[in-house]
Amino acid sequence: MIARRLTLSGGGSRTLNLSLASDEAAAAAAAAAAAPRGGGPGPGSGPGLATDAAAKVRRGHVLSSLAAGVGSGALASVACAPLDLVRTRMQVMGAMRGGTPPGGGSTGTTATAAGGIGRYLAGIVRAEGWTGCFRGLGAALATVPAFWGMYFPLYEHLKREFHSLHDGYTGVPTPTGGALVHMGAAMAAGAAADVVCNPLFLVRTRMQTEALHYSERPLAERVPHGIARTVRDVYLEGGIRSFWRGLTASLLGLGHVAIQFPVYEVLKARARDRSGTGTEGAVDLLVASGASKVCASLLTYPHEVVRSRMMDARGAGPGLGALRTTAGIVRAEGVRGLYRGMHVSILRVVPNCCITFVSYELILRWVKERQG
Repeated sequence: MIARRLTLSGGGSRTLNLSLASDEAAAAAAAAAAAPRGGGPGPGSGPGLATDAAAKVRRGHVLSSLAAGVGSGALASVACAPLDLVRTRMQVMGAMRGGTPPGGGSTGTTATAAGGIGRYLAGIVRAEGWTGCFRGLGAALATVPAFWGMYFPLYEHLKREFHSLHDGYTGVPTPTGGALVHMGAAMAAGAAADVVCNPLFLVRTRMQTEALHYSERPLAERVPHGIARTVRDVYLEGGIRSFWRGLTASLLGLGHVAIQFPVYEVLKARARDRSGTGTEGAVDLLVASGASKVCASLLTYPHEVVRSRMMDARGAGPGLGALRTTAGIVRAEGVRGLYRGMHVSILRVVPNCCITFVSYELILRWVKERQG
């Protein structure tokens, strides 16, 4: 049985690299031990067998990270669906007649920040029923797990590769890979995941904000649309290109993960240093994930508002770009408009991020234990 150190996502490049390296070394040693002795290389021995064993270990790491990313994304989507809905609606409402939905707020979503999130949710329940608080959840269950299922394995892979490149170029091994390694891996993985998953995020946003646009439709059509109908409507607006509205804002917002993940890595490294066992506890994971996410959100939040506005824009044509959308928000609502829904986002960030990261770590460890 191959001994493993199960501290991956955000576990520090040093821990991850040592873990993977030890796994591969153990696999290679096992392959060498299995080789016939004395009679020269056998048909299933030698460097080829050791390489295959190391490759199998790498595949196991990727599959474990994929499973953990998908599972953690699904749990976070369900647990935080109401807050995610409120945040998205607040972000786009500023573009609607001074911040209220068309038609005078018949959807029950006109509560402001002063009214509190509870009153906002109560208004949604009165107008749309309890199911209204989970509008777009079906799309979220396809979107968020897909994003994290792609992001985490890619981030871990790039972190290893960048760490090796950094050490090979400088000739000076770094204890944790350095902030530049984590930042580069986070931004590259985020860019790839954003490009692939943007259509899914756009469909989710459209479904969450659909009720705000009811007055633009005939009475007979003021009913929730499913995923298939939403996809069709987006396509009719401008073809395939329409599904990548908001992508420029997402790419401009990569500074978010460039801040979040290095901070997360540093906090986890310090927690391991304090620990007598060299691993992080559940409280350490909660603090590291929550603090890093809040820090990144406070510094980069405006791009989320711009992205939501771009994704929610309806009608034929390519839509406004990120810079024109930003200028329009500032001109109509002032700089404060770029921070609409931020209080909800901060409240949502803590449970969402903690569920995502902690469940990722726990699922990852569970999967690896099952792999033996």
